[in-house]
Amino acid sequence: MNKKLLVVEDEYSINDILTLTFKKEGYEVRSIFDGKRALDEIEKFNPDMILLDAMFPDCDGFEICKQISDKHLVIMITARDTIFDRVLGLELGADDYITKPFEIKEVVVRVKALFRSLEKETSGSRESIIKLGQGISVDVKGERVFKDSVAVLLKRKEWELLFYLLMNRNQVFSREELLNKVWGYEYCGDTRTVDVHIRRLRAKLGLERDSFIETVFGRGYVMRYSDD
Repeated sequence: MNKKLLVVEDEYSINDILTLTFKKEGYEVRSIFDGKRALDEIEKFNPDMILLDAMFPDCDGFEICKQISDKHLVIMITARDTIFDRVLGLELGADDYITKPFEIKEVVVRVKALFRSLEKETSGSRESIIKLGQGISVDVKGERVFKDSVAVLLKRKEWELLFYLLMNRNQVFSREELLNKVWGYEYCGDTRTVDVHIRRLRAKLGLERDSFIETVFGRGYVMRYSDD
C-alpha cells in the first residue's frame, strides 16, 4: 500500500507543487488549504506523514504540530526561518523542519529519508530488555521505553537516537556523526537537530544533563550506564 501524505498549506502554488510532486513519486496525497480543517482531516485520512505550514490566517501551525506529533510524522515547511522557530518546531515534536523557499528535490529526499528511518529494523540486538537504572528500562525488540514501569511515548527519531547510543555505549559521537547515522547521509538539517532531540529524550526520561546520555564538551554525546 502506498504511503499517505497530507499537505496542509494555504499558499496554493506551494500546495500544488507538493501535491503533484508526491503523487508522481507514488504517494497517496490529500491536500487542504486552511489549518482549521487539519485535525479533522488527519482523523479521517490517517496519513503516514503530514507536511505542515506554520502560519495560517485562522490558526497556528505550531499548535497543530504539538497536537499531532505524538501519533504522526510531521515535517514543517514554513517561511519562519529563525533559529528560535526551528528549535521551537522540533521541540514541539516536528520530525524535520524545512524553510521556504525550498528546492522540491530536497523535500522529496527528506520525506523518503524519514520513511526509510521508520522502516529500519532493530532485530540485530542480542538483548531484549536493557535496564539503565533510575527506573528506566528499554524493550529493544518491542521498541518501547519504560520509566518506573510506565511506558514513555517517544517520537520515532527520539527512539532511533536512543537506540543507536544504547547499542554503541561508551562511544563518543559528534553531532555530525549522529546526524549521519540516525538521520541518514542525505539529511540536510543542521546539528541543532541532535541537541533538540537529546533534550527531549532527557526530559521525557526525567534525566539530569549527564545521566546516561552524557555531553562530552567540545565533542558530542555518549551513552554510559552500568549493567547493575
